[in-house]
Amino acid sequence: MELFPSSVDSSWWMFALPAMLQTGNLSNPLILLFVLTSFSVITLLTWAFSAGGLAWKNGRNHKGSVSIPGPRGLPCFGSLFSLSHGLAHRTLACMASSRAATQLMAFSLGSTPAIVTSDPQIAREILTSPHFADRPIKLSAKSLMFSRAIGFAPNGAYWRLMRRIASTHLFAPRRIAAHEPWRQLGCANMLSGIYDDQSLHGVVYLRKHLQNASLNNIMGTVFGKRYDLMQFNEEAKELQELVIEGFELLGAFNWSDYLPWLNYFYDPYRIKERCCHLVPRVKKLVKQIIEEHRIKKPKNLFDNSDFVDVLLSLEGEEKLEEDDMVAVLWEMIFRGTDTTALLTEWVMAELVLNPEIQAKLSNELKLARRKQECHGC
Repeated sequence: MELFPSSVDSSWWMFALPAMLQTGNLSNPLILLFVLTSFSVITLLTWAFSAGGLAWKNGRNHKGSVSIPGPRGLPCFGSLFSLSHGLAHRTLACMASSRAATQLMAFSLGSTPAIVTSDPQIAREILTSPHFADRPIKLSAKSLMFSRAIGFAPNGAYWRLMRRIASTHLFAPRRIAAHEPWRQLGCANMLSGIYDDQSLHGVVYLRKHLQNASLNNIMGTVFGKRYDLMQFNEEAKELQELVIEGFELLGAFNWSDYLPWLNYFYDPYRIKERCCHLVPRVKKLVKQIIEEHRIKKPKNLFDNSDFVDVLLSLEGEEKLEEDDMVAVLWEMIFRGTDTTALLTEWVMAELVLNPEIQAKLSNELKLARRKQECHGC
């Protein structure tokens, strides 16, 4: 038995609308009223009979033996306004609990179908299964060239190529080991900066030191560049500004991600405009570094060679176009700087909130230090 007749029978509009929307017909108020009324009725009926909201109108949540429960939300907007206040994860948990939908809950964010699970096993499957590898790309991510980078590229031949290049030439154990001395030096410099800051001011703004250390680490591994961030450096300052602006754009709530038709006339946070200003700055900086590497291109690659030299040395099917290279390198800077710093800061905050784990970590560090001293002897 067909549960959603409106989503099937409405296909006749494809043939009727061209004739009805002729210039002469539009001047007839009765025909115009009929069209608007019919459209509204079909939209409301589709919404009313779609568990999970309008974005699930094609019945995808009914394909299994048991349909996925969920709130219908509002027509057109779905559950967007339900998530506009408070903490989104807690709001979703309450919504799922009130509907006994702890395994899966379907809901709509504008025209985007979404699911949420409160079951750890199902969450693990969603996060690890290749069937869930694709996700809708935000307009800001697409504008910032991330659709051609590893994080947001759709699952396919290009994405697999990017993963293979990164795992072989960037995250291979021998390359990680080759860059270990530089990471230790960066860590020592960060600790020295934290000590000086504490001695001078009595308090430490940790994120700044973590961001500087992360920036130097990723720039050394990917671009073969390191900065003395205790001194003013114009290129390092420009990089930090680009990363901060990129994070703000990628993290900002954009109505157009869920209601695409708004993109043409409503952009309260000027996301499109700011992306258009940011991308040329990114391309200029990254292409300049790529050109420097082309001029100094080494004859042979070693385990401690930087990632730009590796990308320039690729041949055949692995060789990347320059724009793709810029997108991949920009993502490396972007994700390797603020993401790493924020994660480390969060871990430090959790240690402060959990003294027993902090004590356990302290004992492990002391044990590792003693082993290192014994090995040195």
